[in-house]
Formats: sequence, structure tokens, C-alpha cells
Amino acid sequence: MESLLDGFISPWESEPTNYIRNVDEYHMGSDLGRMDDLGNLLLNLSPPSTMLTERSPNASQPSAAQLITPPDEEPGSTRPEVVSISSSFFPGSHNAVSDIILRSSDTVLFYVNANAILRTSKNVFEKFLGFSLDDKRFQDTIIDIPESAVVLNIIVHTLYGLSCAKHNPPFEDLETAINRMPAYGLIPKVYIVPSSPLFDLLLSHAPIYPMQIYTLAGHFGIHDLAVKCSSHLLSYNLADLTDDMCKRMGPTYLKRLMCLHLNILDALKSIILQPPYPHPANRNCDHNEQKKLGRAWALAASYLAWDSRPDLSMHKVQSTFEALGDHLTCDECKAVLHSRIKEVIVKWVKVKGSFLGTR
Repeated sequence: MESLLDGFISPWESEPTNYIRNVDEYHMGSDLGRMDDLGNLLLNLSPPSTMLTERSPNASQPSAAQLITPPDEEPGSTRPEVVSISSSFFPGSHNAVSDIILRSSDTVLFYVNANAILRTSKNVFEKFLGFSLDDKRFQDTIIDIPESAVVLNIIVHTLYGLSCAKHNPPFEDLETAINRMPAYGLIPKVYIVPSSPLFDLLLSHAPIYPMQIYTLAGHFGIHDLAVKCSSHLLSYNLADLTDDMCKRMGPTYLKRLMCLHLNILDALKSIILQPPYPHPANRNCDHNEQKKLGRAWALAASYLAWDSRPDLSMHKVQSTFEALGDHLTCDECKAVLHSRIKEVIVKWVKVKGSFLGTR
């Protein structure tokens, strides 16, 4: 206890007081077991203002603002500026030194390597900047690109030959990025080719945006993309085409789209209008009896041809003709009917595939 209290000076007195002497006297005493008295003595060493007291129920509580409000900043002090950096193109990313910084219109920084970009396109950004990207004036400087971070991210990923699918960009931003590529010296059809990341990403949107993708492909002459997405246009009503859409896709791809619909419908009619081949006459079913099946088939085929669409499903064709078998009693007539239905289905599948793959 002497080592603990030796040299203790009261915070409100400059010299040792009798408190210390009282402790020494207590230590010299014989009754060392009364530790509660020692505790009371130590408690008396604290000034009244520092002693713990029970809070009164009526005592005022500090407000929340008083508890969380930081101290006022000193005059002239400035807060650090928040800088947004691309999660894919940050300093030292892609195992290359970042010697150029691209800044989007919403102030997101993209750290890129000039040589890596120029290997993809020698003229990239030259039309926009007025000088080649490897000019020394652009090294370690910030170049402002008037595009949003999402659009610029798509363009930079394309320059690096990488897929930006992990960022899940909306189709509208994909379309904007492709439309803006020529402004930066990029030809879209050079980068949107089969098996390329941007090609695959666009096709993933084809079930929902088939006409937008076809129009985009027609505008930039991306033939493979137009062919791939045309399978989703069989259900499109050509009457919904606007003048702007026709102008943008151009006359060549507009004609191809219209011919696709017309040729498929003509092929469908030629396939379904031919009735089943008659079987040899027998005792229970002669040629006159078989004519009933031919007339029923012609009626069903006329129904399909009248309301036919290029996206006519195999199920509808099959179910329409199979219903004719419910009224047949001849087993041989049923056999030739089912054989003809299978033949129609196979030809219909081949016709759609041939038109979609050779446009």
C-alpha cells in the first residue's frame, strides 16, 4: 500500500496532505483485516466533485445532438475530397502501370494503360482529343470524357477485350456506349463479333429487346448480330415499325426483316396444304372414304394458314392436325395421318432454321 500511495498529491493541493499520513498510520495499525475501513479511507482521498453519486430521477439528460455533434471545425479547415475510382480500372490494375486517367462526367476515375489500349485501336480517342493517346501531354493527367461512368466502363472494357457482364449494365447504357464509340474512333462492328464479350452480352438482352438490337445491328452493319437476334423477331408485328426505326436500320436490313416474315409464311403454307398420302384401298376403307381425311386436312390447313404467324409453334400445328384422328375409324388412315404430321413438323423446323441462318 505504501508503494501505491507513496508520493500521491491531491489534484487540488500542491503539497502532500494528512491523507497520506493517515494511510501510513492505518498501515502501522494492528487491525489489518478491516479492509472496509481502508476502502472508506481511500474514498475520502477523492475530491467531492469527483465522487460517484446516484443520479436523481429529475436530473436533466443530455440531448442526442449534444452527444453526437462533433466539435466545430477551425476556420479555414477543409474536408478531404471524396474520389470515386473504378472497381475494375484502379491504379496498377491488369498488371500494368496506369499512365492515363479517364474521368467520367459523374467524376469516376478510370486508371488505364495507354499501350494496352492502343494495341486494340491505334486511333482510339484521337478524334476526340486531337492528338494520339501516347502523346506525352496526356501522361499522368486526367482526361475528361463526357460519358457516364456506366457508359465509359463499357467502352473501356471493350478496349481491354474484357466482359463487363459482372456489372450488369442496363441495355440502354449498352446501346448508348455503342452509339458513342465512333466519336472516340471505334468502329462497333470490329468489336461486336461472334464470341466477343460485347456480342454475347447483347445477345443476352435479345429476348427482351429484339427489335432494338436488330436496329442497332442494321445501323452499324453487324450482320452476325442481326441474324442471331432475328429468331426473336418472328413474333414481332411489322405494323409496329416506326419511320425512325426504319431509317435507323436502313433499307437493307428492313428488306431482310420483311422478307424473313413473308418467306416463312409462304413456306408454311406450302408445307401444311399438302394432305396425307392415301393408303391402298381395303375392304373397310376405299378411296372415297379416304377423301374425308383429305377434306378435313385441307380445312385445318386453311385455318392455320389464315391466322398464321412466322412464330407459329410446333405444338399448335401438331395439336390442330392430331384432332382429325379423333373422327377416324380406319387404323391405316390414322397411321398415314400421324406420319404426315411428323413430316410437317420436321419441315417447319428446318424452314425456320434455314431462313434465320442465311439472311
